[in-house]
Amino acid sequence: MLRVAFLLIVFVFAILLSWQITSNDAGVVHFEWMGWQADTSAWFAIAILIAVIALALPLLRLLMFLMDAPGRVGKASQRAKVRRGQEALALGLIAAEAGEFEEARRHADKAEDLIEEPRLALLLQARAAEVGGDTAAAERAYAGMLQNEDTEVLGRKGLMAAALKRGDRVAARAHAEAALKASKTATWPFQYAFDLAVQQGDWENAIETLDAGDKRKQIEDKVAKRRRAVLMSAQAQKLERERRADKAAEMAQKAFRMAPAFAPAAALAARLLVGEGKTERAAAILEEAWENGPHPALAHAYRDLVPGESREARSERMRAFAERRRDSRETKIVLAELAMERADWGAAQAALEDAYRENPSSRICILFAQVARGRGDENGARTWLAQAAAAPREADWSDLDPEGPAFLYDDSDWARLVYAFGDGGQLIHPRMERGGNDVLGPVMAMPTAVLTPPKPELRAERAPDDAETEEVEEIR
Repeated sequence: MLRVAFLLIVFVFAILLSWQITSNDAGVVHFEWMGWQADTSAWFAIAILIAVIALALPLLRLLMFLMDAPGRVGKASQRAKVRRGQEALALGLIAAEAGEFEEARRHADKAEDLIEEPRLALLLQARAAEVGGDTAAAERAYAGMLQNEDTEVLGRKGLMAAALKRGDRVAARAHAEAALKASKTATWPFQYAFDLAVQQGDWENAIETLDAGDKRKQIEDKVAKRRRAVLMSAQAQKLERERRADKAAEMAQKAFRMAPAFAPAAALAARLLVGEGKTERAAAILEEAWENGPHPALAHAYRDLVPGESREARSERMRAFAERRRDSRETKIVLAELAMERADWGAAQAALEDAYRENPSSRICILFAQVARGRGDENGARTWLAQAAAAPREADWSDLDPEGPAFLYDDSDWARLVYAFGDGGQLIHPRMERGGNDVLGPVMAMPTAVLTPPKPELRAERAPDDAETEEVEEIR
């Protein structure tokens, strides 16, 4: 301010001086004050004015300094206080990360007194309490952060972690979902909200959470599609249990469209459509699913699609179904099984040899044992059975529920599939995933029953009662 005044005076003085130099009249300055009068030249008056200004400016500056002294002292004291608070905050965070609980708490209390910034103080208090194992104090500090929009997401994260630590997944999920609404950029709320919804079997909410994460580009598009297909399939099965078959069929078909290679969605949709009398639509879904990703359960479902069908008709229908993917290993296995049904052991062995070269698994070894037994080669059957015990495991998916629908999963099975298929595109037998009994257990325990090849159909006409008796024997 003083500089502005000084420059203004210099400017006025320069104007007067220029006028004095250029004017022919030197001019006279007349002073009159309280009866006292004086006349002088303009030059002398200017000199007096300069002298007065020269004396007044330092005095004015000194006066302003004295008037501002209390404020300056207060500001200096505040700056020193902030510096001490920042130092206490830094030392507290260092102590907390180092595991020095008492030191961290002491610095936290000091920082709270010195810094007029509750956000940082609350953070230090929370970290110090966590290091000391005082979960209640940490939760109080994190709860305090919810009052400020800037720290709400951080507070939710701390409260969620505390809830998970004490096993309260409901509260943890509530905090994750609240953080998901509060922040559109943080990635952890989506991950935790989704994972917790999946763990709790809340498929509908998990789908909504997945949609939110997908819109924010927090998950790859192909992973999101596969996860959504699994979740929709799980939701469809839940709707079926609630006797809402129409909604279940609609949801299952959406799941199939989301991921045509996801066999459980196709099998579930086909079964529900058959229940509605839409067998042709069910067959079309299974055929499209087979073309996208051949799977043994799809072949099982397609085989049983037409009740009361003769073995010849079923064999022709299955052959046409399998050959939709001639290059597939599953096609070769289906063709081998069809050849075994008509006792064409040479064709069955030729088809199995191709499948064996691709993957010499336990499943193929067992089929080879059936072929050997069908030919009357008991030693060969035992050899293949012994090889099956040491071969890589491969389920044929017929053991999940032999008398019921394929892929009859529980919530834990669906939860695993969300990640196994959703993230990696893998569809693993649930018993293998759970690490339970070996899928070969029943085979090894009862080799004679399992290895007995199917009998070729008698071409002679039989009475209905005889046909029913043979069907019962086959089921047994």
